[in-house]
Amino acid sequence: MCICCCKFQFFGGFAFTRASSYLCEYRIMGKTRKHKIQYSRKLNPLFTINGSEIDDFLNNSSEIAIGPIEAVRDQLQNANTEEKLNGLQSLAVLTASKDKVASICQTDIVRIVGPFLCEKDVSVRNAAAGALRNLSVASSEVCDYLVEQDILTPLFVMLQEYAVDDWKPKFDANMCNQMDIRSDIFLQAINLLWNLCESAPYAVDTFNQSILMESFIRCLDFSVYGLDIAISVAQFFLVVSENNPKLWKVFNNYLPNFLRLLSLTGDYGQGYLCSLAAAILTNVPALAASYSVTMLRALAGVLKINHQVVISSVIANISNLSNLISQSETFELEIKMDITDDESEEAAANRRRRQELPTEADIVVRDIGYLLDAQRVAAEVITNLCSDEDDENEDGNDIDDESISENECAVDYESNETSGSNLNLVEGDKFGFDVIDVIKSLSIVEQVVKLNLWQRAQLLSDDLSNQLRETDINLLMKAKNLRISSLLCLQNLCNCLTSEDLGGHNAIYSVWLELGQQVFKGPRVYSIMEPSTSLMRSALEHLKSHRELFKQMAQNDLELILGGVKNCSMPEIRANWLRMLGTLGCLLPEPLVKLIISFIVETCTHEEDVWTLSEAFDALMDMFSDNDWPEIIMQIDLAKEVQKLEKTFRSKARSQRKELKERYAAVQTVRTNLTRFVIYLEKESMKLGGLPSSTTD
Repeated sequence: MCICCCKFQFFGGFAFTRASSYLCEYRIMGKTRKHKIQYSRKLNPLFTINGSEIDDFLNNSSEIAIGPIEAVRDQLQNANTEEKLNGLQSLAVLTASKDKVASICQTDIVRIVGPFLCEKDVSVRNAAAGALRNLSVASSEVCDYLVEQDILTPLFVMLQEYAVDDWKPKFDANMCNQMDIRSDIFLQAINLLWNLCESAPYAVDTFNQSILMESFIRCLDFSVYGLDIAISVAQFFLVVSENNPKLWKVFNNYLPNFLRLLSLTGDYGQGYLCSLAAAILTNVPALAASYSVTMLRALAGVLKINHQVVISSVIANISNLSNLISQSETFELEIKMDITDDESEEAAANRRRRQELPTEADIVVRDIGYLLDAQRVAAEVITNLCSDEDDENEDGNDIDDESISENECAVDYESNETSGSNLNLVEGDKFGFDVIDVIKSLSIVEQVVKLNLWQRAQLLSDDLSNQLRETDINLLMKAKNLRISSLLCLQNLCNCLTSEDLGGHNAIYSVWLELGQQVFKGPRVYSIMEPSTSLMRSALEHLKSHRELFKQMAQNDLELILGGVKNCSMPEIRANWLRMLGTLGCLLPEPLVKLIISFIVETCTHEEDVWTLSEAFDALMDMFSDNDWPEIIMQIDLAKEVQKLEKTFRSKARSQRKELKERYAAVQTVRTNLTRFVIYLEKESMKLGGLPSSTTD
């Protein structure tokens, strides 16, 4: 069966890799060393902003003669409250433009707005918190700038008022249970602080020294504080709990608060809160070890819901959603027409609140977003629980060239034996057997693969993607992030379980073929291709002893992978393709093996990335672990070619040492093995009557 024409069959699981050097990099939520997935922030918290609104503001401003930013600055310094509010609303609109954000950061506007967080007028406080929150979403550099402008001082002063007060939100049943303005100020402020802490370590240090922790923990009670506040506080805790032992001690004192969230089984928002609670506990090593079983049980419930069915049911009613939006816009227009010159301040405040009310369509979109985020975070938690924690020599700065013993992970090609610690990572020994037993007993493999994660690893149909884009572009991004997290979770999950636990080798082969279809026929989106090819690589590694599955593979199938290497600009993805070629070289007949070896040698001649080179050499050496391939050695003069490449590899390994960081040790091991491999090839050439052996450096 060729890689291009298979039909995927569902299975009970499948399995994963031999090389621990790259598995640990796909860990998420504070455990990641390379690919940290940031949690999506809700853009434009106070005002719904689109391109036409920005254009209208910039083109029709009565102050356009002096520029919109200067006009906003003048309004902010006006003593009139309404002028300040107009200036803050205009500032929030301007934050949607990258150019305007850059210009704002060249003025003293942030210094002017900061003290408004402590203004007596709650409307000004609310507008200031929302505008600053919008500004903080722009980039991590902007967050650093906000901290430099001392925005933390008024922000913490304001938040401390909530900490010392017995404050509880009030919800107005006549306005879609909208919370009171003081509570909304807190919501904007906690999101602002979340963004700042995610980007600026100083903000986290400042929070650690504050008295806010306990007051924030009580906000996790959504029955009192509402889902919006509870979720925002949980998202904040997820960021600040990363590598923060001081907070871990406090969390331990309030463990029942988090365990209660793990028991939630309500709507999508509660499911998201449940996943966030599990993610927070995962950031605390002692709690992650003690409550991993509890977390897995909770996440099994989150993963039961089929997100594609939910999205499809909403998209089927897209016309109804559009009608709801049109009705909302008509309602807002009627409100604006009713405004009179003598409108009281209270009436104006109520009018603004009504304008900000979410429509039924907004609520549906929000709930779908909760579902996608809940299942994304659930996948990330399982990824972390299935990953190995090894932080030693993380930066690779303390590793000496000679610190790697020649015998460590070195292969003797003449005896076909491996010395040292060549770990078999597909035998299910990555973490405690109690967690593995729970995964099996809860049928989590079946749930995350059949019902959830494998479905999320699939491409959305063009129609569904277009409809999501038209409904809310953020939903499309959330679906994409869920797909990425699902692929990474499948990779780590399969790394922990045996082939039998995962449905057998035929099922694994089907997955490999289906992933090949997605990669070669789908759009070339590198953020998707990297986890997809990693999953293909790991699945294929698990099939090394099952040559019969590949007996129908032809040269045109193989050339798809060769083309994947040639046409890819991303080193990580090229490395995955090359490792797959090495595995296939252990499974395919000699003519195809010769094609693979020739291609790898040619690729190494032009490859600049030393990590990709090390993976290519590892793949090449793999093919000689079970077969000497004497004719291939002679036909392409392999000994001489590899000897030249080894000298280049040494030089590049030295020059790229700092960039390699924790990978440096693995590269050094490959270098040691490669030296032995050259000696082996020279001896084989001499046996076959080739050129006499030359001395390696």
